[in-house]
Amino acid sequence: MMKIIVFGAAFDPPHLGHQLMVETVLELGLADGVWLMPAKRHPFLKSLSPDHHRLAMLELMVVKLADQRVKISQHELNQDRVSFTYQTLVELKKANPEVVFSFLIGSDNLAQFHLWNQYQQMLEEFTFYVYPRLGFEMKPLYPGMIPLKDVEQVDTSSTQIRILVKDRQPIGHLVSLNITEYIAQNKLYLPE
Repeated sequence: MMKIIVFGAAFDPPHLGHQLMVETVLELGLADGVWLMPAKRHPFLKSLSPDHHRLAMLELMVVKLADQRVKISQHELNQDRVSFTYQTLVELKKANPEVVFSFLIGSDNLAQFHLWNQYQQMLEEFTFYVYPRLGFEMKPLYPGMIPLKDVEQVDTSSTQIRILVKDRQPIGHLVSLNITEYIAQNKLYLPE
């Protein structure tokens, strides 16, 4: 059976922290591949940049990673509904019966995890790897979650990057050059 970790996020924009998370889980041998899954509509009412921009930036991140094991899944972008992780994982499993799916989240998701749709059922059926984010404790951890220890913490957030761009501050230390250029060329995150 092939093992795939699904890494779902807004990726608005994808940053060096996301890249680090993908590289780390592959280096640790936790999966045969990682599928990056940009969310269509966020269940917690976060407004997102247009799909095509987030997808284009994610493609630039995949180019930067230069690893055949990393793919982008447009499964959620192709749905005309709010993205619920459990529903997505069940659909992926049905469409790919030869694959064992797990999911990757940052520790910043733990405090709100009990609000995720069908979270208990999801944890019974799928393993969740929890990556440490600076300033967010590794708790609460639920059965079915595996905390990643002794890995480099992620200290970057997409929100922080959007604020810096809006304030016309440099972001080159948080985002790869190709994505920095894309944001500038497309005038993303600037004040309206």
